[in-house]
Amino acid sequence: MRNNKIYLFLLFLFFYGGSVIAQNQTNSPYSRFGIGDLQSNILSEYAAMGGTSIGSYNPNIINPYNPASYSAFKTNSFIFSTGGMHQTTKMQTTNLEQITNNSSFSHILLGFPLSKKIGASAGLLPFSNIGYVFETDSLKDGIGPVNYEYNGNGGLNVLYVGAAYSLNKNLSVGANANYLFGGLNRNKKVIFTDGETYNTRNTSSISAKGFFYQLGLMYNKDFNEKMHLTFGFSANNNAKISAKRSVLTETYEILSSIYEVVKDTIEDYSISGCEDCNMILPQNLAVGVSLNIDNKWLLMADFSIQDWSEYSMFGESDSLANSMKFSGGLQYTADNMSVNKYWKLIKFRFGGKFQQSYLQLYNTQLNEKSMSFGLGLPLRKTKSEINLSVEVGERGTTNNNLIKEQFLRFQIGLSLSDIWFVKRKYD
Repeated sequence: MRNNKIYLFLLFLFFYGGSVIAQNQTNSPYSRFGIGDLQSNILSEYAAMGGTSIGSYNPNIINPYNPASYSAFKTNSFIFSTGGMHQTTKMQTTNLEQITNNSSFSHILLGFPLSKKIGASAGLLPFSNIGYVFETDSLKDGIGPVNYEYNGNGGLNVLYVGAAYSLNKNLSVGANANYLFGGLNRNKKVIFTDGETYNTRNTSSISAKGFFYQLGLMYNKDFNEKMHLTFGFSANNNAKISAKRSVLTETYEILSSIYEVVKDTIEDYSISGCEDCNMILPQNLAVGVSLNIDNKWLLMADFSIQDWSEYSMFGESDSLANSMKFSGGLQYTADNMSVNKYWKLIKFRFGGKFQQSYLQLYNTQLNEKSMSFGLGLPLRKTKSEINLSVEVGERGTTNNNLIKEQFLRFQIGLSLSDIWFVKRKYD
């Protein structure tokens, strides 16, 4: 009975978490472009190792980034994973700087075997986030100073269901069916200070929903009793996601410096169902490798590319370029079979990442680089674990009128492992 209550609670949290993750926010002017800030390295286990995951084949960790990994789950096992994150960002131009903070839940994942050769997983992950507020001004002849205010919010999430099949002791294949959904909201205000001209505000909202698919492949090779090598490959298809755009443009005036009173509606329309009413999500390819030495040392490396020149939203492209990411990490565990010394069970993780983002502004492609470290803290007498990670990095530059972002990101994850479908003889 106690186990049934736990599973009902986890099921409730899984579905309720959709609204929680949907509130995940970022604070970056760069999220104005494309579909926002792409979310990756959500699991703290992988974030601590530079975000490496494609070659991870671990029966105690859910790896949605390579669905072939699900076949690693042990018989009658059940894994539930969730977590949260906090990020502090310092944004700089050549003469200005600002510090922002945001916190959120990160993910909800389930993993379990269906048979000795088949494993399955389902989960909810953030895909991209939009969150920005900034202002500019200019002078117009005959009118005087004009202020421009920009703000945006929203994002896309992924609900996935996947399975993997072990073809033999060395080779596994898997696939995820991903349902992408969410909304992207962008607003612009033009505020005239002459007191005679009505202000203008424009609201553009895009809602998207549709499926894309991800394939995974893993090859495992034991060189001897102390050395184990894994190669991983993952790819998603070039997908067409249906979208609907709503646009509202109004003139208004400000009363008592607080209230906005609408004077006229310039345009109010929605577009959906047409030939170009969709978002083209480009294909992503990733390869990874991991080397386990004596169950003490784990070395991992990933490389991925994505062709964002194929991206479009309602038939229009953005300031996007092909992206590339390379990451590497290592994990050290003194003795994963230790009974008396807890510190020997702790997993010490380190990593680094270099990424060419998909943003190209003023003929400058934005790069991101970071270093990370973390701990895997096992809960005694269980296979459950608390995972912590810290990532320090920067994105962008102050050259060419751009913004440099320096960030400090904390992540915490809880991975609960149990057995199910096993009848207890004693309670």
